[in-house]
Amino acid sequence: MISIDTINIPMSKHAKAEPHAHHHDHDHNHDHEHDGDFTQLGAHVHGAATLTLVLEGNELQLALQSAAYNIVGFEHAPSSTEQKQEVALALDNLAQGAWFNLNREASCEIQSGDANTDLTEPGYTGHGDFYANISLLCQRPALLQQLDLGLFSLTPALEKIDVQWVLNGQQGAASATLTNSAVRF
Repeated sequence: MISIDTINIPMSKHAKAEPHAHHHDHDHNHDHEHDGDFTQLGAHVHGAATLTLVLEGNELQLALQSAAYNIVGFEHAPSSTEQKQEVALALDNLAQGAWFNLNREASCEIQSGDANTDLTEPGYTGHGDFYANISLLCQRPALLQQLDLGLFSLTPALEKIDVQWVLNGQQGAASATLTNSAVRF
């Protein structure tokens, strides 16, 4: 059994983090400058996102990280009113948890949600990500068996979500796609 500390959970930029390295699977020349309160875990990959689920007792945490391109179709700071509205809508959808469903038998209810993006940070220069952190309370956590990801219908550039979890004394990983968006635990 692995501990929660060994899982790479994307954190909001407001969470405290240790210094980090950047890993990119595309060949653009660019520099990243982030303050000490920001972390980027996982790879910045167009078409792919990472999602981590951790269940402790009856509290479930979901952490999503995706390249901004996957979410809004661009990675530069929003310049037009339309782009600013797209970013605001994406943040709202991510924070509200409008992008996933858990099986009803577990009776999970969202307690809080947070989303942020590099695109709106002062001095931002490109190749940013979106982050979402959702906390849920599950009345019957032992019955948590499936996650359905509706994020694909909200973000047409997203092709794959790599999911890893620690739930009910078990751990696992899977990939979800538009044609197979359900993950069974």
